Amino acid sequence: MKKLLLLTSVFSTTAFFAQITVTSTSMPVSGDTIRYSNVNPASVNVALTGPNYYWNYDTLISQSQGRYDYLKASLTSYAFYFLGTGQYGLKTADSIGAGTYKFYDVWNFYKKTTSVFEAEGIGFKYQNVPLAAYYSDMDEIYSLPLTYLRHDSTTFKFTVSLGGNIYYSQVGYRINNVDGWGTIKTPHDSVTCLRMTSFINEKDSINYNGIGFTFPNPQFQYKWMSTAAHIPILEVDGSYINSNFVPNRARYRDSYISTVGINEIKSNVNVTAFPNPTKDFIIIKADYAQPATVVLYDLNGKLLLKNNLTQGICVFDIRNFASQTCVYHLTNAEGKILQSGKIIIQK
Repeated sequence: MKKLLLLTSVFSTTAFFAQITVTSTSMPVSGDTIRYSNVNPASVNVALTGPNYYWNYDTLISQSQGRYDYLKASLTSYAFYFLGTGQYGLKTADSIGAGTYKFYDVWNFYKKTTSVFEAEGIGFKYQNVPLAAYYSDMDEIYSLPLTYLRHDSTTFKFTVSLGGNIYYSQVGYRINNVDGWGTIKTPHDSVTCLRMTSFINEKDSINYNGIGFTFPNPQFQYKWMSTAAHIPILEVDGSYINSNFVPNRARYRDSYISTVGINEIKSNVNVTAFPNPTKDFIIIKADYAQPATVVLYDLNGKLLLKNNLTQGICVFDIRNFASQTCVYHLTNAEGKILQSGKIIIQK
């Protein structure tokens, strides 16, 4: 339930860099499949923000990829609980908790209107039984529309029975601030955006026969929001301990990086990788005079090496690598893949 709202709109005097407004059309929808790349959270300086700001994060290195799959509630294991109009779910964790109170296959279920994007319930499996609960106080993740200097505070709460006089509950509040606007550049894209912070003061509780155990879980999030991506262009999450932010996850909106069973991407750019097979060095030679980068992945999608193409040549030292098949991508300054192929390392 919304408790506090202060809305201030400030309009840029520079016509070429007008501020954007993020509305409900910018939120995820049922059926969305959106890919992201995970990066080292220490590589993002979250202190940088302000009006008409340029965030340049095009050197972020993808460590792995994942995706958000937003599904109709009827297509999940918790369809019986969530039959309301417009509800759809996203799996948020394989498991949470520990020991006796460990929950698996955790989903959040959402709904959006013109004024809010909110979590309406949670679904999880406890001792292999699908359970779910509606928020008695909805978790308004975004109060809409988002504009520069918007500030709002909301509360949330739910309780669910685990059987045998055991109850799991979650209660807390979140404070959102839009503290910057401008342009952000990542390895995937360059777009206009709003920068938003969220402080979530969450407490999880287990109550057994009237005896309660509470686990504080304060969190902080930094998000760069655009009008078309449906998820943040860049997001950094972490714990908030003794007024200190400890980042533990960062990811940026991305496209699919093909690895297993790759169909090699071809273009008008002539690229040669030699020797192939190889055991000591890989030399990538391309007739491409513009700024470009070569990235090397294993077949599980793990980033192995990244280097710039300099005067049409890039060299990788793979003397410490084991025998394996790798995939390389040659990308331009905008992150578009110009050419890709396989390289075999034989020791």
